[in-house]
Amino acid sequence: MPSVKYLFVLTSSPKDFFCEQTLVAIASLRVHNPNAFVTLLTDDKTAETLTGPRAVLKDAVDELKVLTLDEKFTPMLRSRYLKTVMRNVVDGDFLYMDSDIAIVDDLSIPDEWRGGIYAVLDFHTNLSKAINRKKVLNNAKMMGFSPILNDEIFNGGVMFAADTPEAREFFKTWHELWLYCVSKNFPYDMASLAETNYKFGYITKKMDGGWNCQLAYGNRFLPTAKVLHFFGSRIIDTRGRKVPESMNIFLPKILRKDFYTNLKNIPVTVNADKSIHINEYYDDVIAHAKDAFMYQTNKVGAAGAYIIRSYAFAKSLAWLYKKMPFLVKPLEILGKLF
Repeated sequence: MPSVKYLFVLTSSPKDFFCEQTLVAIASLRVHNPNAFVTLLTDDKTAETLTGPRAVLKDAVDELKVLTLDEKFTPMLRSRYLKTVMRNVVDGDFLYMDSDIAIVDDLSIPDEWRGGIYAVLDFHTNLSKAINRKKVLNNAKMMGFSPILNDEIFNGGVMFAADTPEAREFFKTWHELWLYCVSKNFPYDMASLAETNYKFGYITKKMDGGWNCQLAYGNRFLPTAKVLHFFGSRIIDTRGRKVPESMNIFLPKILRKDFYTNLKNIPVTVNADKSIHINEYYDDVIAHAKDAFMYQTNKVGAAGAYIIRSYAFAKSLAWLYKKMPFLVKPLEILGKLF
C-alpha cells in the first residue's frame, strides 16, 4: 500500500463538467507529483457514465472505488454521502481534495501529520472574523449543534486523514450527523463537520494555508501555495465569446467554463507513467496555473488581486457575459493597460 493516497470524489453526468474538472485536477497533480497514487471514489450512477471519452478518467487513476447508493439520491446528496463515508471505504492514509482545484507544488505529507486529521480554516480565518460567521452560527443553532466554542471552522476542500480507528470513528460520526441534517432538509456538510470536530474534542488540526489556498481570501498564501482552490462558483461561462489575452488578468484560462466543456471533445492520453497529455494549450495552462494568478498580483498589486479574485467580481463578470457582453469590452481595454 502506498504511504498516502491522493483521493478525489466524483458525482457527475455527461451534462456537467465535473468529470473534466477532476481530470484537470489529476493532471495538475501528476505534473508536480509524478509518483502520486490517485484514488477515485464515485457512485454507481456516475461509474455507468465513464464510457467513451469520459473513460479516460479511469485510466488516469490508480484505484477506482464505486459505491452503490440509493437511486433516489440527488447528485448533491451522492457527492456529500461519498465525502462523509470516504474514510471508511478507502484504506490507507489519504489527502482528499475537491475537484475545483489546481495542484501547483509537491504534496509530500509532513511527518507530523501522520496519525491525525488536518485541514485549513475556512476563509483562512477564525470564525469570529469570518464574513459568514452569522450564517455558520445560525446553521449550527438550527441543527441543535454546539456554538463552535473553539472559534474554528475548517474548509473541507482539502483534508488529510490518517487511517486510524479514531479517524474512522470521526468520519462515521460526521456521516451520521450529515444524515441527520439531510433529514432536516439541510443537506450541506460543513455544519455536521464542525459538530463532529466538537464531539471529538476539536481533534482536527490546522494545515498551513498553502495546502488549500482559497483564492478569494488567500492571497497571502499564494506565493507558497501547494493547492489552489478556486471553487466551482468562480468558473465563468464566457458564452462562446472570444476572450482576448488582455482578459487573462481578470479571468485566467483555468477559470473559464469552456476550458472544461471543450475538453469533452479533445482526445486525452494517459501515458504508461500515468502522466496526462491533452494538447500543448491545455498542458501549458495546467502546468502553469499558479503563474496565472501570480501574474494578477504582479500587475494589479495585492489589493487589486483581492478585488478581482473576489466572489463579487466573479459574479459580476459572469453577469456581464450573460446579460451585457458589450460591457466586457472596457475590461478588455483596461487589461491592455497593465
